[in-house]
Amino acid sequence: MIKPAPSNTAAAHCYGIVLHHRLAWWLVEFPELDAAPTAARKLSGKLTPGMADWLRSETGDAGLAADVAALHPQSRCWSGEFSYLPAAGAADQIDIDAHPWGSEAGELETRLARTMIDATLHPVPAGFISVFTGLPPENQPVLAIRLSGYTCSTFELLTARHMPTYRPRSPWRDISADAVSDSGSDIIGWQPAADWIRPI
Repeated sequence: MIKPAPSNTAAAHCYGIVLHHRLAWWLVEFPELDAAPTAARKLSGKLTPGMADWLRSETGDAGLAADVAALHPQSRCWSGEFSYLPAAGAADQIDIDAHPWGSEAGELETRLARTMIDATLHPVPAGFISVFTGLPPENQPVLAIRLSGYTCSTFELLTARHMPTYRPRSPWRDISADAVSDSGSDIIGWQPAADWIRPI
């Protein structure tokens, strides 16, 4: 158990997931367990001085690195309660200031956290509906968008279906009903395509 560390500045508090994604550490906030995330905040990768001092004292390791990975060694994704502060010298990043408890993140939460990070890095373009705003009718083919795995484009378009009854933990499927995550990133947005995607 990681005890909250003292701080001279009021910290914000949340339940969320810390994970390493897209070459950086992130804190993705959730209003409650199994709900949709509300924000993804990029971490500097460091702990506040107060948190680092407390962790070193608690572990007895005076040389312990003051970084996020020290909170949960051998893990790149976990859930818990967190307090955070703006990172010194980086207005768009935060530092972990307290971590009362942590546990293994669930499959659904992890997927949603990755999706929120992708949508934060590259917001859903006009004309598409964010998966955090609304979802298409079940099984209906739609034009879906996700981040591209190639440097030649930001987004990738594909025909997909949202099938929560078939696979609750991985509902976005391609036309053959395979998980879209088998071939790339998770879906961040979609748009109806009934005018030109019709069953034969």
